[in-house]
Amino acid sequence: MEAGLTDSQLQRMRDVLEALAGPYSFLSPRDTLDFFHRKHITNLAHYCDISRCVLVDCGCGHGWNVLAFLLAGGRMAIGVDFEEVKLKIATEFIRILELTDRALFCRASVTNLPVADNGIDLSTCIETLEHLDGGADSALAELQRVTRSAVLVTTPNKLSPIISHDTRLPLAHWMPAGLRRVYAKAFGRLDDDKGNTFLSPFQITRGLRGFRLASRFLAFPSFDAFADSYPHYLPYIGAGTWRTLSGAQRRAYAMIDRIYGRRSFYVLPSLTGVFVSTE
Repeated sequence: MEAGLTDSQLQRMRDVLEALAGPYSFLSPRDTLDFFHRKHITNLAHYCDISRCVLVDCGCGHGWNVLAFLLAGGRMAIGVDFEEVKLKIATEFIRILELTDRALFCRASVTNLPVADNGIDLSTCIETLEHLDGGADSALAELQRVTRSAVLVTTPNKLSPIISHDTRLPLAHWMPAGLRRVYAKAFGRLDDDKGNTFLSPFQITRGLRGFRLASRFLAFPSFDAFADSYPHYLPYIGAGTWRTLSGAQRRAYAMIDRIYGRRSFYVLPSLTGVFVSTE
């Protein structure tokens, strides 16, 4: 990241998390920012000069993606979320990092963004579409409406037989809601069934019909760039863990890349990609 963080700033961010973030109070601010920088911001920067760009992050949560964008030299950013506590944390973070002149957080729905048509350069929607209770198509239409240059999306792939983001039971997300809950209860995973609605890759590409998939492997411009992003911190999961790319995983992913190339978007467990405007 372009701008370094002082020990005092990092400690104040940890204090905010411990006071307000509840189950996410364990997050490491430095490592979480590094994760968002590696996985999202560097990939957006491959397609545009972020120092000239305004970003809107939909479902921004604690604001990590906004912060990573600005710390990497992004011009300005807007974070949108519906949870007031998360927005309060994000607002405290930009105050601590002295970024209030370049960032704004607001309470709004991803399906009705407070942004003018073609009003921003870049938009991101990270692990959000599946939580919209069937409103994903409206959200995708909003992303297309407000964005001039590029959209980065991540969400679980409905076509994958197992989704780790949910019950992790084979084929559970293909079942009607009632049957899915019976299935989850039978295996002691009822609390993991959040009622999420997952998308197919075709739903994404139809919803962003004014854009084309530009990234080669997930959001990365190449498979090697993806592999080089490891090891990295993995926030939110397992009380913050470090993820490595094992030899077997690397070989499996490399094979998918060789066989499918850019079309690996359709077969990987995560629907992750950067879409650039065709206009």
